[in-house]
Amino acid sequence: MQPRIIDIAKAANVSPSAVSLALNNKEGVSIGVRQKIIAIAAEMGYKNTVLDLYETGEKNTIKFLKIAKHGHIVNERHNAFITDYIEGIEIGAKKRNYKLEVSFFNKISIEEIVNSQKDIAASGLIILGTELNAHELNFFTELPQPVVFIDTYFPFSAYDCIDMDNFDGVFKVIQYLYNAGHRSIGLVKSNYETRNIKDREAGFREAMEYFSLPVQEKFFVNVDPTFDSSYLDIRKFLDRTSSLPTAFFCMTDIIAYGCIKALRNYNYRVPEDISIVGFDDLPSSTLSEPPLTTIQVSNHQIGLRALEKLSERLKNQTNNFPERILVAGKLIVRDSVKKL
Repeated sequence: MQPRIIDIAKAANVSPSAVSLALNNKEGVSIGVRQKIIAIAAEMGYKNTVLDLYETGEKNTIKFLKIAKHGHIVNERHNAFITDYIEGIEIGAKKRNYKLEVSFFNKISIEEIVNSQKDIAASGLIILGTELNAHELNFFTELPQPVVFIDTYFPFSAYDCIDMDNFDGVFKVIQYLYNAGHRSIGLVKSNYETRNIKDREAGFREAMEYFSLPVQEKFFVNVDPTFDSSYLDIRKFLDRTSSLPTAFFCMTDIIAYGCIKALRNYNYRVPEDISIVGFDDLPSSTLSEPPLTTIQVSNHQIGLRALEKLSERLKNQTNNFPERILVAGKLIVRDSVKKL
């Protein structure tokens, strides 16, 4: 007969709640107390997944796949951004005694990537889905392991997705611009459509409506989201327009950098002549000229939450109800917006 939690607690001279935390590998007890409880539980014949790992010394292996399908969004300028995801995943993995492996795939077909993962020993996968579309998820159904996607979400899929709350972030941008006196706000958007990009445009339209501001399509600029290409695309826009809004919301920081450079080359000053806001809070945003007001994405929290969700799937694979989890960001105010 398996011992009860209360029996282990008496033997270890701790509370039943401490035993529960230790045996389920949760925070709330010190490493020393946790090891003591697990050792006593093992001696008494208690069995569960965490205890089995402790006794055998084995670790579940979790894999993180960084996929850059075309590289127009996931590229070297986003390395620090993605490193934050990995750090969040790694912290969660260490708490649960998981081993973390990371693989990078650059401009390789999704079918090839999936095929390369079919025979791996990993217990579960966390996949950077930034550049993926919903149809490509069909390939991942061939994998036997639980899969969690981050940096995107797919409303009609059978997968758990952890993403930034784009609607909340864009609302904070428009609210800030509105409070700063801006009533004419343009949108610089990526011509590579991802789930995040679609949501940011929808969020822009919704927030403009909320503040009773006109959505002026003449101030919508489609650009390639890389720095050099966005700079060239904005130059083309400036060549054919004779008027500008008082502010531009740029869908990414990279696009904002290209926008600022193009405006400067046309003798527009930021923020004196036009204000600019980005999205992502890349490290270089503090060094841009001027320092960029932007939305800070909770990458660390997204990575950690993805590992937690994957861990839940590993413990209970019979629950087939997928979850879409959105993590809110924070407006970081710097010097690229003028108060009118």
